[in-house]
Amino acid sequence: MKIRHERPMSDLALSVRAPLGLELMTGERLTIESWSLTGFTFPGESELLPREAILSIPFQGVDIRFPVRLARQGVTRFLAFDGLSGRQRETLAVFYRSLLSGRMAATDDVITSLDTPVDLVPMEETAEEEAAGRATVAPRPLRAALTVLGYLVIAGVVLATLGQGVVSRLATVDIRNARIEAPLTQILALQPGYVADILVAPGAEVAAGDLLVRVVTPETEAGLTDVRGRIAMLERRLDAVRTDHAAVADWIAREREALSGAIRMATDAAVRRRAEAERAAFEGRTSPDHAALFETEAGLLLEIADLEQELRRLRRERGRLRGAADALHLIASAPGHVTAVMVQEGQFLARGIPAVEIEGAEARVARGWIGQDMAAALAPGMATDVTVNDGTGPARLEGRISAVVAGIDPELSPEFGMLVTVDFPELTLGQTRERLPHLMPVAVEARRPWARRLGAFVAGLFRDWS
Repeated sequence: MKIRHERPMSDLALSVRAPLGLELMTGERLTIESWSLTGFTFPGESELLPREAILSIPFQGVDIRFPVRLARQGVTRFLAFDGLSGRQRETLAVFYRSLLSGRMAATDDVITSLDTPVDLVPMEETAEEEAAGRATVAPRPLRAALTVLGYLVIAGVVLATLGQGVVSRLATVDIRNARIEAPLTQILALQPGYVADILVAPGAEVAAGDLLVRVVTPETEAGLTDVRGRIAMLERRLDAVRTDHAAVADWIAREREALSGAIRMATDAAVRRRAEAERAAFEGRTSPDHAALFETEAGLLLEIADLEQELRRLRRERGRLRGAADALHLIASAPGHVTAVMVQEGQFLARGIPAVEIEGAEARVARGWIGQDMAAALAPGMATDVTVNDGTGPARLEGRISAVVAGIDPELSPEFGMLVTVDFPELTLGQTRERLPHLMPVAVEARRPWARRLGAFVAGLFRDWS
């Protein structure tokens, strides 16, 4: 190791050249080549100089490490040691003196420096400090009186707190894990399909049976399109055949009229009998002169019957497909208020996927839980105090227990107990929606009947006294 003595700096501290380790708070490790008991020049080119670091002094194969605070001197890169303890200062001085003297630091000197006591601070007061302290102390009787008064105030606060807790425990029943619940219903997809149209939006009011979302499947749509096309084609064909039949029927009517006219015009008995025989053969459809006409009419009537039968079958098929298509659509099961639409047009819906959420036309309520050992303490109709916090501060609402049932609700408590429902008779449906968000936590206390009567009695006394 090469040691070089330098001339004193302006602060009369000799700088020695011997490597010291410096570990920054960022984990970066640097080597200090030149240092003194005052400090060192920060190596490197960084403009951000550290204020704290870990200093390492190599000694016989090990490092003596301790944290140091650093203070920058003006605008230079010189960092001075700030607030070194007695052990740190003595250990650093041992190595500093050994470097200046050219001798290796002795192990005993290093151990002694590490055992140096912390800087001693005088513990005794001077006469001036003692006199100044006595001048600011109140007289002993006054201090005693203030101490007793403080203890009395503390005792009063403790007793009042304990008494309030005891009275509250006796006069009220705490309904735990209470929260606001809205009567929400999720409309689920009954069959897999694709969303064709969304007919509602959040905030809309719906009635029972209203169509919410049109859901289709390619198979159903293709079947309906095919059946409708075939029905349209058969209807056009039927109209054409009926037109042809009407023309043939008109022809037959003209032929019948001609034969009847021949009978009326006949003057000779033989001619008349021959004309009547021709008309009888015509009416009996045995006339050889009109056989082709009658065959054409029969063929048209048969075709009309076949077309009408096929149309009836296709219309039944169309009705079946329409029923299947309508069964895919999502409709409102009860009147209410749409709170959320959870699908998009073109989206595929699997069976059981929620699509629309509707809040029923009932006011929101608070639901909570109590242990089964308190089942006899609550009953429907009991008054409750419900404390809510809407962000502007706690507010108290009047509530009333509407139902107490035994059961388990994992969202309220994993234990078996009493599920309590509290409604708000003083709030309308719109007010509960506005002031009581869904799942908002609330504090609910049911007032025992005797406590309610006692409170009314005390209030009456104060009213009469005033």
